[in-house]
Amino acid sequence: MATATAAVPTGAGAENQPPSMYPAWRENLNIHLICPDCKQNPPDLVEDSADTICGNCGRVLAERLVSYESEWRTFNSDEKGGEDPNRVGEVENDLLFGNSGTTIGGGGANLSKETRKLKKAQAMQNEDKNNRALQNAYAILDGWADGEHFTRTVKEQAKSFYKQVFEAGVFRGKHQNAILAGCLFIACRANRHPRSFAEIVNLTKIPKKEIGRTYKQLEKFFNLRSKERIEQMEAEGGIVNHESLQYKHTTSSKPSELVPRYCGMLGFPFRVQVIALELCSEASHMPTLAGKSPLSVTAACIHFASHLLGKGKPITEVTEVTNVSDATMKGAYKILLGEKERLVKPEWLGEQPTTVRDKGKPTVGKLSNLPTS
Repeated sequence: MATATAAVPTGAGAENQPPSMYPAWRENLNIHLICPDCKQNPPDLVEDSADTICGNCGRVLAERLVSYESEWRTFNSDEKGGEDPNRVGEVENDLLFGNSGTTIGGGGANLSKETRKLKKAQAMQNEDKNNRALQNAYAILDGWADGEHFTRTVKEQAKSFYKQVFEAGVFRGKHQNAILAGCLFIACRANRHPRSFAEIVNLTKIPKKEIGRTYKQLEKFFNLRSKERIEQMEAEGGIVNHESLQYKHTTSSKPSELVPRYCGMLGFPFRVQVIALELCSEASHMPTLAGKSPLSVTAACIHFASHLLGKGKPITEVTEVTNVSDATMKGAYKILLGEKERLVKPEWLGEQPTTVRDKGKPTVGKLSNLPTS
């Protein structure tokens, strides 16, 4: 739309004019919007679908992002099979089948008798056994995830994995919680949120063998499903990005991925975590530790580093957090102790750098601090 501006004084003496004499720039409401093609005056303007169109020649003169048309939707269940005309309503939930649509809201303690009847009637009419089963399963996953402070990404991906299994109708007869535990374990590994089998067992109360067996079956299922999807898209002539669509098999958690969380749970200073990480890196190349569980190596490195700096805690506390037995951790620790002269770096000895969060006496590394067992 054209605008008009106030004229600014020019010529001799213009510089002496006070600033208040220059009126502010503003839109001139007396100027009409005229089509530049037909230049009809007065203009014949038509507003249609949030656009301003010249009624004489049909040129679009202006486009608006906001539509002034009335909102509308249908509540007719007979139209579900056809094109959905809804323009408003909640976002469709990808984790459920279909859209839950509009529901009758509650009124708390002041809910009328008629409203209660309507809510009950709607619940009976819209009951979906599949969605109800999924929601019950998601509630179990949420309970597990909230207890261990899993991220939202891990929870959503675990739910997505379970929906694929539920939709395909596989693993019939297998315990639901075992499938949920396997999906949660895969989601943790896929999102670099390492968890051991022992931690998932303690969380879900599902036997370790059952989780391991289900985990392997789920990996095969997701791999086969991704291949079928890729083949279908290629058969239809689509361009497939194999890197993004191909299911990536998860790998076991490395000791270096578990050290930061375990050190935080035990309340060790940051310097203990740094040394434990370097020990884990060295331990991965030691033939004498080949075949040892990653958890036992992780626990032994943390135990070694904490005692080296004089911050050690009883073995029972370390094994309780890392979910390994005392005997297993002691076996790995003795191997590290036998190589202490080679493993311990000079910068680990003497007074160590501290952070603001480290309280108490300065941290000093000594080989004599290491226990013999």
